[in-house]
Amino acid sequence: MSKAIVDTDHAWTVLMDVGAKKEVELPLFQVTKDIFVEADFADKIKQLMLENTHYLPGNNVTSIESPEHRDILGKALFVIVCFLKDYAEGMTGSLNHFLFGEMRDHRYRLIAAADRELTSERFKFFMRVITRKPELVKSLVLTHQTQ
Repeated sequence: MSKAIVDTDHAWTVLMDVGAKKEVELPLFQVTKDIFVEADFADKIKQLMLENTHYLPGNNVTSIESPEHRDILGKALFVIVCFLKDYAEGMTGSLNHFLFGEMRDHRYRLIAAADRELTSERFKFFMRVITRKPELVKSLVLTHQTQ
């Protein structure tokens, strides 16, 4: 059995504007392992957004606060909020919300996740689903922080 890769004692707070002057708070837990997705990940997601109406761009993150309670700013951070269809959700769980940061070498590092029991294997399965099987995704929003 794989070990969880999040530290639930270190929570990031992401606030998202969902319209009608209403914000939703996404608590995301610090990932304790260096997990990267390749530099072409952003290009794959952009292409999937062009091909799939349920893959949506967003610009509605209003604030990101670190576990040390510091406001984090920058376009190098983005959030994926994803809801999968029943079969895939049963394999990954329902808390598919992730905070990524772009590194200098243009890879993307997983910084925090909503799933308290996230393992490396579950995350890799999730990434394969969203990049290779968009028909298993109900909706996906990739959103940046508003400036």
